[in-house]
Amino acid sequence: MSENQNSRTLICSVVFLDIVEYSRKPVAEQIRLKDRFNALLSQALKDIAVSDRIILDTGDGAAISLIGDPEDAMLLATNFRDAVAADLPGDPTRLSARIGINLGPVRLVKDINGRPNIIGDGINVAQRVMAFAQPGQVLVSRSYYEVVSRLSDDYSALFHYEGAHTDKHVREHEVYAIGDTVPGLRRRSEAKRGISPGNSGSGEDTGAYPAQISTMIRNRLYRKPRFATALAVVAILSVAVVVRSYRNEAQTQVAQGAVAATRPGVAAAGVEIKPAAAAAQDKKPAAVPGVDKKLASAVAVAEKKASPGTAPKESDREVAVVKLAITPWGEVYVDGRKRGVSPPLRDVGISAGMHQIEVRNPSFASHIKTVEAKAGDQIRIKHKFR
Repeated sequence: MSENQNSRTLICSVVFLDIVEYSRKPVAEQIRLKDRFNALLSQALKDIAVSDRIILDTGDGAAISLIGDPEDAMLLATNFRDAVAADLPGDPTRLSARIGINLGPVRLVKDINGRPNIIGDGINVAQRVMAFAQPGQVLVSRSYYEVVSRLSDDYSALFHYEGAHTDKHVREHEVYAIGDTVPGLRRRSEAKRGISPGNSGSGEDTGAYPAQISTMIRNRLYRKPRFATALAVVAILSVAVVVRSYRNEAQTQVAQGAVAATRPGVAAAGVEIKPAAAAAQDKKPAAVPGVDKKLASAVAVAEKKASPGTAPKESDREVAVVKLAITPWGEVYVDGRKRGVSPPLRDVGISAGMHQIEVRNPSFASHIKTVEAKAGDQIRIKHKFR
């Protein structure tokens, strides 16, 4: 890394690898596992240019920052995962690993020995994502998924949504798992480097030209790091906003359809629902052509809900507020039903009567309090886990 690259902030793909239960092994076994880990990692890195990567040894694994194409991180992770899975079960050097990938900002600096090093939120999030993975699993952050899944249909088919996870700092991460490797991933990697099928290890170095292009682009980024960083951040945020807007629109349409289905006189599944007053005058239920008994029963329930005079009881309404002050954080349950995490949750509405409020933190004993709520009450619960 040249002097003009020091203290530069870049958007990089970071792969974080961890040997499962490494610290619980005897020292002799740790040495065997680490030697096997290094051999498999070197094999997985053979297609990635040395100038495009910075490797940090974390003791029980490694963190690799990739300055080149974002696909390199996925290729590295899947090659390493598949190589680990190929080891025989009885092999004493067989290891189990977890892998996390993130696309985010890192800063290139020099460590105390003058060697290249990386710091920043990009590597921190990669480590958090890795911690959510199961042995043998590759998880990626939402920022990485949003970029790579749009590069190719082959790439998009690899990912499966695994939900949102909260780390120890109460920061939520949406993660995606990478499934079985598709042939298109290897073909694209070889085509990108100028390697023709059946001629990957001999003949002329056809990857020289793509390498020159990669070096040229990287040098331009170093000359204008602020512009490149801002452009990458804007692109990631734009994609996230579009995806969120589509999701909100779909949820709104589903909610409107559910409300419309319960209104009198609105057709549902080709059947007109009568108002409750008109239905009460009929001694026998009206025959609905082409509709089975289950659908007729559902129509009757919708009429009952839509009829006047069925307003919720006073005891079912939220008439009191529970004010929360939890340190450092806790999951809030009201009568066994989860209502959220505090903080950020501050207020919880409850109905009149007796309720059990429980605050849980996996690292401590739960805090439980029974309260009696009346109309207009403000009940304060303050607790600090120690």
